Parts: sequence; structure tokens; C-alpha cells
Amino acid sequence: MAQIRRATVADAPALSRLGAVTFKDTFGHLYAPEDLEEFLTYNHSVDYFEDFLNDPEAAAWVAETPDGEMIGYCTAAPCSLPAPDMPENSGELCRLYLLPQCQGQGVGKAFLNIALDWIERHFDHTYIGVFSENAGAQKLYQSYGFEKVAEYHFLVGKHPDLEWIMKRRSQKA
Repeated sequence: MAQIRRATVADAPALSRLGAVTFKDTFGHLYAPEDLEEFLTYNHSVDYFEDFLNDPEAAAWVAETPDGEMIGYCTAAPCSLPAPDMPENSGELCRLYLLPQCQGQGVGKAFLNIALDWIERHFDHTYIGVFSENAGAQKLYQSYGFEKVAEYHFLVGKHPDLEWIMKRRSQKA
């Protein structure tokens, strides 16, 4: 059984490697090599993760096997999605990735519960961006009260992907 813990800046190199591997495994077949490389060079660099983990308004968690192998991660922060009419104090579930062989074991749902709890303690509204062709993730997020509110193009290098912006129905009274 995987253990989930809050990530620290010391995890940045491992997160960089895991982030690149999980992104390539999930989406790499969709992109020209130069677009994929450009995207990974910035969005999954050690510097990116160090900056993210040093941000007091952001949080990240990692899942590890009993022998300490990192198998997944999840991040949350103030919302940076281009959602129309986004209210102030909005948070975002930024990333949730697991190695393919570790999916379907409850780790993703555990990450989702931890991240949503954290977001709801720090923000008044919760958003997520999800690839328009990722029906499985959309269905999962819908089961947690998320509804599609907009679309936008997310760039991987120069390749535009159609993404959904989903907002969670308010859990606050």
C-alpha cells in the first residue's frame, strides 16, 4: 500500500523525473518530439518544482511504496486557469499523476481527497483543468461535484490541446 505525504523542496529532483515520465506515458504519443521536449524542459524541471514547493500558497503531495519509490504526485495552488468570471480566492487542483502500473489502486482518489480538503481550507472556489479527450478523469471529477464551465487551448510546445475547465459546486454553506 502506498503512503502519501506532503512534498518538500528536497523532493524537487524526484518530482521532475516522475513528472516527465508520467506526462510522457500518458500524453507523449500526442506530440511532436520537439513540442514535448519544450514543454517538459520548463514544466517538469527541477527549477519548476523548487519554485512550486517554495510557494507558501501552494501544496504538493507524493505517494511512495513501502521501500520509498515515488509512484505519483498531486499539486494544488491558487487558480491560474483562464476561467471566465473567476471569483476571487479560487484554488486549483493543478496536477494529479500516477505511474500507469499504480493506477486503479485507490491512490488517485486518496490524492484527490487530500488535495480537495486542502483547497477548501485555503480557497472559496475549486477549479481543475482536464484534457478534453480524457473521459475517465472527467467522469471521476464529475463524481466529486465538478462541472464543465469553459474550454481553452493548453499549449504543449506549439501544440494546442483543447482543455476543459471544471469548477466544483460549492461545498461551503
